Amino acid sequence: MIAEIIPKIAGQFAEEEQGYHPRPSMAGPERCIRQMVYHALGIERRPFPGRALLVFDDGRWHEELSLDWLRKSAFQVNSEQMLINISFPGFGLSLIGHIDALLTDILGNDYLLEHKAINHFTFQRYWDGQLPLDYITQVCLYLRGLQAVNPELRRAILLIKNKNTAAYLEFLIEYDQSTDLALIIEMTDSSGEKKTLDAKIENICRDAFTKFQTVEDYCKKRTLPKRQYFIDDWHCDYCGWAAACWENYKEEFKALSEDVALSEEIETMARYYKELGAQKSDIEKEYKALSEKVREALKAVGAREGRAGEYILKLSLIEKKRIDPELLTDMEREKATVTSFYERLNVSAPKRKERKENG
Repeated sequence: MIAEIIPKIAGQFAEEEQGYHPRPSMAGPERCIRQMVYHALGIERRPFPGRALLVFDDGRWHEELSLDWLRKSAFQVNSEQMLINISFPGFGLSLIGHIDALLTDILGNDYLLEHKAINHFTFQRYWDGQLPLDYITQVCLYLRGLQAVNPELRRAILLIKNKNTAAYLEFLIEYDQSTDLALIIEMTDSSGEKKTLDAKIENICRDAFTKFQTVEDYCKKRTLPKRQYFIDDWHCDYCGWAAACWENYKEEFKALSEDVALSEEIETMARYYKELGAQKSDIEKEYKALSEKVREALKAVGAREGRAGEYILKLSLIEKKRIDPELLTDMEREKATVTSFYERLNVSAPKRKERKENG
């Protein structure tokens, strides 16, 4: 009764789309620059669906909940949503940002606190070693702006909450304004386990300002940069300008060259790709055959669940539903059909006869 109403209400009360202006949250290398150019040119974007707006709203509440718990600790939370100005020598633009908060520990040390709330799968990728580059860039830009007022404020805590499990990841980051160097010192999870990272990112703020300058340059020329992602990438699935971006790609794809002599480096990658494909095929066949043997063994003893040493084996009956197109009229089939594209890579070797003739 209300499950479908709430997302619709969220869509009705959505705030009006803001015009483009450079800001720290969009400065990182993972943010698609082509998307930024569309935004800056004033191209109309597809409205956010109600569920997406609910996700954004959830993120703000997760931040407030985390800060509320911190206020109950020995840490002092202050300067919430303080506005800061960020500049970089040689660039005629400045960024305006609002920090989440400053944090002071019991020894009087100050840290910038930046809070993010994300899904479980992205959270796990970060714990497994992938750096949140966009968030780190945003943090360093904030530190640069803060250091213009307080040069001693060199460190930040990037606090990332898992929205599914309420677990936290904490990245300790230091930024040196004189060298424009980011040092990602360590990562800590909710259990207290630490991983020393000592990862360095050079020219982190300069690269951010260069990106914004590049967006301006494309806008002045009324041209678009190359696409940063493939047509079937998840980034494009969530982009409001995806329809405009890929509108004429079918014609673009047909215009791409054929029979091009490629480099030895690509030849090496192609050879390895073929080897991996052969291994994958063999493993998948073996995996399927073994699955059938295990299922037969369970049924032979009249079981759908059992224990084998340290393993618990369980058979589940999965019900699948699909639409039978034969039961639909031509008009119904056409209305329900959605066309999408993806790129398929095929790597093959010429037949030996062709090789001999060419030789």
